[in-house]
Amino acid sequence: MSAHHPKLRHHWFILLTLFLLSGCFQPLNDTTLHTLQPIRQQALTPEWKNVGDLILLMPVQLAAHLQRRGLLYQQLPGETRSSTTHLWAGPLDQLVSQQIVAGLKDLLATENVAAFPGPRFGALRYQIEVELNEFSSDDRQFSITAVYTLSDVRTKTIFVRKTFHRTYDHRRFDHTGSVDNASQAVADLSKEIALSLLAAHRQKTTTGSR
Repeated sequence: MSAHHPKLRHHWFILLTLFLLSGCFQPLNDTTLHTLQPIRQQALTPEWKNVGDLILLMPVQLAAHLQRRGLLYQQLPGETRSSTTHLWAGPLDQLVSQQIVAGLKDLLATENVAAFPGPRFGALRYQIEVELNEFSSDDRQFSITAVYTLSDVRTKTIFVRKTFHRTYDHRRFDHTGSVDNASQAVADLSKEIALSLLAAHRQKTTTGSR
């Protein structure tokens, strides 16, 4: 029996060495996924509850540098760096779209808001287009710049086209703080869009344009 001990020890030594080496070559999985946090907002008015027309948000358009999965950080003016370890949990255009729709439902107190392509059947009245041109941080602030367009589908007219730009001071100087500010930025963008929709609808109602 003792004659086999050296071979047995040698066998286990080889297995242990292979196990340790396999661990050394495994990549470290230190990637963190982030998503925009929903921010519930009180309804601006109850009057939209009586509006049966559908509001449709078209696919959000991203500037070229925003189409990467990593969170963006500004360096020199006009230059950004994309994080390789802190990524959006899904395509940024879809994350922004989901939060805008949720925000408009809260603010207008209606379920008649949908992202493209929307329901198969519905009386579509208003269409929203959003172009996201900046959505990044530096060491002090988070910045958003977006252009939104509101159209009346029935009359085939554009009644609002505005640029939305805000900066938010970081309360937390880490990736979570940047995502918190990004979530607030989309909530504020949703509120401005809702106010523009309300103003346009009130004007159409007053002038009798249905």
